[in-house]
Amino acid sequence: MSVLDRDTFFKLFGRGTFYGELSIYLGLNDIEPILAFVQTFHLKTIIEIGIQRGATAKAILDNCPSIERYIGIDLTPHSQTTLSIQQEEVPQIAGELVKDYHQVELILTPNGTRDLSPGHLPAADLILIDGDHSAQGVILDTILARQTIRKGGIICWHDYGNSLVPDVTKVIDDLNTIEGNHIFLIENGFLCFQICRDGR
Repeated sequence: MSVLDRDTFFKLFGRGTFYGELSIYLGLNDIEPILAFVQTFHLKTIIEIGIQRGATAKAILDNCPSIERYIGIDLTPHSQTTLSIQQEEVPQIAGELVKDYHQVELILTPNGTRDLSPGHLPAADLILIDGDHSAQGVILDTILARQTIRKGGIICWHDYGNSLVPDVTKVIDDLNTIEGNHIFLIENGFLCFQICRDGR
């Protein structure tokens, strides 16, 4: 795994300016790089896999006026998660914190992204993978993201290095071993990213 120190990251991509409340799931060290990508490159279309109540979406939308479409994907209420540790994360009202934001479109299915194909989604400038943290879930979300991202777009994975959900780390390490370290970890956080040379 290639690790990018924070100073170098912000020199390359700009510093993400953040105002507002943090999500309980995505801390400042992880939201700042996402904001840097969106603010520096004026990204317009974002997909978040695992929008939950919408705290991360709110943090991004409140700080990034360039966004025209924000697609949030999650499970329908009472769905079963692959990992029992994630069951309490199933939202009763998905996206409730951003329900009045005109940019937001919700896609809710009993099986999340497993019920979707690239044809259900617009080409995106940035995709945040933060849904099913099982190995199969991360692999399937990565495949879907790579089929949906624009050429030159950015895929971010959350929870690399989180010992509570070790499959995320294993899948990303395996991808880097096979593909040649194209996914980077930003130091002092749980966020990885890849700038995609291929895409729609």
